[in-house]
Amino acid sequence: MRGRAERHRPPEGENVSKAFALGFGVFYLAVGLIGFTVTGFTGFTAETKEELLGFDLNVFHNIVHLTIGLALVLASTLKDETVTQGVVIGVGLFYIVAAVLGFANYLQIISIDASLVIDNFFHLISGSAALAFGLLGAQRQHRSLRESGSLEETGSLPQASAASGARGPLPIEERRQMWDR
Repeated sequence: MRGRAERHRPPEGENVSKAFALGFGVFYLAVGLIGFTVTGFTGFTAETKEELLGFDLNVFHNIVHLTIGLALVLASTLKDETVTQGVVIGVGLFYIVAAVLGFANYLQIISIDASLVIDNFFHLISGSAALAFGLLGAQRQHRSLRESGSLEETGSLPQASAASGARGPLPIEERRQMWDR
């Protein structure tokens, strides 16, 4: 017979943050690689007139896309879903800040030279989506832990066992063992 925690554990791969990180990461890796076919490798931070489907590009912009794509793909492979969620939320915030800077016309370094260009709107949409999926994954994980009895009724992290005489959050080793189960 399975224990209570096992019955309520979500199936592998159900975390929306991991799925989003993988899909979004592959998309941005592809955009970065395809961007190099348009820009080549010269004019690192030059304000160019080179575009990919209406989006302004330069070499630095391509490198940013590759870096974010790689970070998201790597985050999607991590065993600890909370780290994946944190990376997705961080990428979301990064893109929202990029959108704000773009609307304020401060992104010439990546060849965005006007405030109302499609890049800024896409950064805002991308950032909002990443933030939403990161928070949704965290919320689902929290609900799953609560239903499995892994969280106390107060909503805090599990407490150390009374047999050990310790009070407070579990040591990191015990928390890692919980995740591995």
